[in-house]
Amino acid sequence: MKTLIIALSLIVGIAACSPYRILQNEADRAANWSAYKTYSFVDTARIAPLPGTTYQAAMDELKRAVTAELTSRGYQQTPSYGTTDRPDLLVNIGAVMKEQTQTRTTNIREAPLYIGQRRYHWQSQEVPVGTYDEGTINLHIIDAKRNDLIWDVAVASVLKNGFSQQTVNDAVAKAFGKFPGRK
Repeated sequence: MKTLIIALSLIVGIAACSPYRILQNEADRAANWSAYKTYSFVDTARIAPLPGTTYQAAMDELKRAVTAELTSRGYQQTPSYGTTDRPDLLVNIGAVMKEQTQTRTTNIREAPLYIGQRRYHWQSQEVPVGTYDEGTINLHIIDAKRNDLIWDVAVASVLKNGFSQQTVNDAVAKAFGKFPGRK
């Protein structure tokens, strides 16, 4: 029995150490998820000029991962929005990669030895020690008939190799772990 408790604690501890953080997860509780059967991606080419090739590759990877998650839950993809075939859901996706600065806080042991005027004081500071890339993926699912946002989720993680296929798949899987729709 004691071994079982230790094993379960270890599994829960490992699962909690995921490098992906859910920044936002809001769902419309009034949405009737059982009524939705089809989806389509929002055509971003109509909204803004085409982004660079790296961004477009990340978007294609993100669309593949979202398609896999929604298909595994029983939703069917329809042709792009704007055709005669109207989807029940619209999926809007976005990805941002931003360079962040890693800092650490100084402590009193690092204070300089000072002998002199009494007006001297020392205070703790944030000291930059390095930089890293952080990626954020946003997913918005919209009820196409009502034109209402019914699920909004954002997932962030430190990126080691940019938006790689594995990184995108893991982040989308983490986001869909909180999906309020069909399982």
